[in-house]
Amino acid sequence: MGVCQSRAPVPAEQPLLNEHVPEIGKAADAEPLLNEYVPENGCLSIIVLGASGDLAKKKTFPALFHLYRQGFIQSQDVYIFGYARSAIPDNDLGSRIRGYLTPCKGFEETHEEDVTKFLQLIKYVSGAYDTEEGFRSLDKAISEYELSKNSTQGSSRRLFYLALPPSVYPPVCKMIRSYCMNKSDLGGWTRIVVEKPFGRDLASAEELSSQIGELFEEPQIYRIDHYLGKELVQNLMLIRFANRLFLPLWNRDNISNIQIVFREDFGTDGRGGYFDHYGIIRDIIQNHLLQVLCLVAMEKPVSLNPEHVRDEKVKVLQSVLPIEDSEVVLGQYEGYTDDPTVPDNSNTPTFATMVLRIHNERWEGVPFIMKAGKALNSRKAEIRVQFKEVPGDIYKCQKQGRNEFVIRLQPSEAMYMKLTVKQPGLEMTTSQSELDLSYGQRYHGTIIPEAYERLILDTIRGDQQHFVRRDELKAAWEIFTPLLHKIERGEMKPLPYKSGSRGPEEADKLAEKAGYVQTHGYIWIPPTL
Repeated sequence: MGVCQSRAPVPAEQPLLNEHVPEIGKAADAEPLLNEYVPENGCLSIIVLGASGDLAKKKTFPALFHLYRQGFIQSQDVYIFGYARSAIPDNDLGSRIRGYLTPCKGFEETHEEDVTKFLQLIKYVSGAYDTEEGFRSLDKAISEYELSKNSTQGSSRRLFYLALPPSVYPPVCKMIRSYCMNKSDLGGWTRIVVEKPFGRDLASAEELSSQIGELFEEPQIYRIDHYLGKELVQNLMLIRFANRLFLPLWNRDNISNIQIVFREDFGTDGRGGYFDHYGIIRDIIQNHLLQVLCLVAMEKPVSLNPEHVRDEKVKVLQSVLPIEDSEVVLGQYEGYTDDPTVPDNSNTPTFATMVLRIHNERWEGVPFIMKAGKALNSRKAEIRVQFKEVPGDIYKCQKQGRNEFVIRLQPSEAMYMKLTVKQPGLEMTTSQSELDLSYGQRYHGTIIPEAYERLILDTIRGDQQHFVRRDELKAAWEIFTPLLHKIERGEMKPLPYKSGSRGPEEADKLAEKAGYVQTHGYIWIPPTL
C-alpha cells in the first residue's frame, strides 16, 4: 500500500501545522511542535529533472502523488514538469510511472481516478542537460503555466528536483540559473534539491559545493539525505530533549557505548558497477549513519530554527577525532566480484565496522560503533545505546546483560528499553525483558509516510532543518577522506565473509574490544496485535 493517510484534502491556503482536527495516530490535545508554516501565494511548479530515470519513477513521483492525495499539494496551485533527454510524449511518461503510484490506504476504490487526475498535472519536456535550447523550452512551458494561473511575475515558486547523477549537477544548475529562474523577487522563489552522493571525498565535494554555490545561495540549496526523513530519525531530537528521563542519562557517566547499525540481507543486485565506484562507507556510513550520529550526540539547540539545529550538528562533526586504522574492519562478501561490472581485483568494501570517538565533555571515552554491510544475515537499521553496568550488583545479574535503549529505524519501527526484571514465580530469578513502544501496535492503522514525502514537503515549505548544510558536508568528508584514500591506495584490505553471515568475525571482536557487551539468550520479538 502507498504511504498516504486517510484524510480529506486540505486546501492549500490552510496552515497544515495549525489544524484543529487531530491527525491519525495523534492525540487530540497534541500541540504543533515546529514553527507554524505560513502558506505562500503564487503558483508552484515542481520540475523533476531526470524524469525518466529509476529514482524519479520509484521515489520522486510516488512521493508527489502521495502528497497530492493527502491534499498537501493542490491541483489548482501546482503543476509538475518532467525533464529528460528521452524524446517521449506526455502520456508515455505517465504510463511509465503509473505502476509505481501505489494505492492509498482507505482510498483503494478511487485509486485509478486519483492516478488519472494526478497524471494530468504532469507535462514532459525533453532536452539535453547542458544546452540552452532545452532549458529555454522548459522555461517557456513553466511560464505558460504561470500565466494561465494569472500569477504575478516574480510571485511564483519553482522547485527543481535533480534526480540525476552528481556529475551533471554543475551544468544543469548553470542552465537553471541562466534560463529558468523566477524572474524577480516579489515573494516567489527558486529552489534546487540535489541527491547524494555529494562528491567522493573532501576535494570533490568542495569542488561540487563551490560550483553550485557560485550559482545559488545556501538557502536555495536542499541537499537531501532521505534518512533524515525517516519517522524514528525525526523522533530522535524529541525523545532526547522533550523527556526529562533521558536528560541526566545521556552522557559518558552512564553510557558505555553506542552502536549505529545498517544491515542488508542482499548484495548489490545488478548495481555492482555503480556500487564499486563508491563502496559501503560512501554509500551508507559517511551520510546516513553519520547524520544519525549527529542527532544522537548533538547538544540541545537554542531553538528549532533550522540553522540552530544544523549549528549543533556541525559542532559534533568537528569534535570527531581522526579514525584509527586499528578501529576499522572492512569486509567484502564472497561472490561480489562475480558481477561482470565489478573488477576481479576490486578492493571496494561491502562491509565496514569502525569506531568513532567524539572529543567533548559529554562523550569523551564513549565509542560510537558504526556498522554497515550488504549480503548479511538480516535486514535492519537501528541505534543501540548500551548503558554501563550497575555498581554494587546485589542481585548478581550482570551476566544477563546491560540495560539498552534501542531505536529500530527499519523495519518494524520501534523503541524499546531492555531491563533486568524478576521472572514471575516463587523464586527470586532475574531475566531480561523490555519496555516496548512498537509503532505497528501503538499506532495501529497509522501509515508512516515515506521519507521522500516529508522532505519534498519541507522543500516546498522552505524548512532546511532536515537537509545537509555546506559546512556540515565538509566536516563529514574531513572525517572519512583519509580512510577512503588509504583503501583506494590498497593500504587497507577488506576481509572475505560469506553471504548470509554476520560479516567478518573481526568486526564483532572490534565491537567487544571497544566495550560492547552482547546479550546472549535475549531476542527482541516485535509484538503483534
